[in-house]
Amino acid sequence: MNTSTSRNIKFLTKVNRNFFIILTMVLILISLTGYFILRITIIRGAKENLLNKADAIEKLINETGSLPNLEPGIETKQISHIETTQSEFNVIYIYNEQEDEMEPFLEYSTRLEINGKFYAIKLRQATFEFEDLIIILTITLFILLLTAFLISYFISKKVNKTIWVQFEDNLSAIEQYNFSDKYQLTLKKTHIEEFDRLNNVVENLTGKLRSDYDTLKEFTENASHELQTPLATISLNLEEILQQDMDSESFQKIASAMNAIKKLSRLNQSLLLLAKIENQQFTTKSTVDFNVLIKQKTEEFSVLFDTRSIEITLHETGKFMHEINDHLADILFNNLFSNAVNHNYKNGKIVISISDQQLKICNTGEPNTLKNNTIFNRFSKGNSKSYGLGLSIVKKICDTHQLTIKYVKNDMHCFLIEKSNTVKS
Repeated sequence: MNTSTSRNIKFLTKVNRNFFIILTMVLILISLTGYFILRITIIRGAKENLLNKADAIEKLINETGSLPNLEPGIETKQISHIETTQSEFNVIYIYNEQEDEMEPFLEYSTRLEINGKFYAIKLRQATFEFEDLIIILTITLFILLLTAFLISYFISKKVNKTIWVQFEDNLSAIEQYNFSDKYQLTLKKTHIEEFDRLNNVVENLTGKLRSDYDTLKEFTENASHELQTPLATISLNLEEILQQDMDSESFQKIASAMNAIKKLSRLNQSLLLLAKIENQQFTTKSTVDFNVLIKQKTEEFSVLFDTRSIEITLHETGKFMHEINDHLADILFNNLFSNAVNHNYKNGKIVISISDQQLKICNTGEPNTLKNNTIFNRFSKGNSKSYGLGLSIVKKICDTHQLTIKYVKNDMHCFLIEKSNTVKS
């Protein structure tokens, strides 16, 4: 079965997927924002801590005159003069002998004048300490948000599924509904305004379509009787006239009229058959053995084969079993065999191959301009002998019974019938 390159997805699947994508993006955005906010907050706190230490050292020097030094955290020294009183924060790297690596520190440096003396003070705090703290807090925030989002996602998914249960039930009822059924389509009330509005529209639409279907079905049944009766009457009257004495010219005209009436009658029957198939008026089905049916048709057409000296060959490598209406199965192969004979030539061949999943009927014949996408159209003629409905009927029977038929031209004209669930795109 042919499939489109882009596959459709269910509405709920798309909603849940979009919801999941949005939650993921929000989670990443909040986590990154949280990381930078925590970083700014902690660094600001670290700076305030260094400023407080600087005030404490200034007070200590003022009161005791001692210069505290604790490498690498505190470095104080007396200087001869102050070039600038501006204080600043910098990030520096100090070698750690134990770890054998350079480690980052936040450094606060300032110049002070205390009791007429000048001092340079440098205070440092390892940044890797609060970097670890930031990472731990960010990971904790991420895990908490992820947990909350996952809980929210699955709750939303469950709630959405519950809401859409009745919609799915109604959709299933619509898919299974057939106009040939005797009951009207009735959908469940969902108590959701948009869904109930849709249900009302579908019920009203199917009601109108069912009414049209019943009218069309009645028309086809009546037309079958109303048209066939006058055609049969005309044909009988013409046959009676032919039995009377008349000149040659009148005889030819009446004979031509009879042929036209017979052709019109067959055309009418074919069109009515197509209408009945399209209206699904052949509802009864059974599993048909196509191998047996083809052998029966071979015997029925044996006189025609012999008359035109057509050689028929049958190859069986499996059993082609399929569920189909018995009457339509008979019409299907009547038309295919008639086509193989009518479009063949004297001393021609018909080759039939049957497997479990495929049935192929090939015949020799004159070249034609018809292709797979045109040969099954109504009134498409391979020659003037037919009026182009036989293969349309064949195609319609296949379409309504999950069968796929294709026309292939090589050294012979071939029709391939396959089960739809086995046809590859």
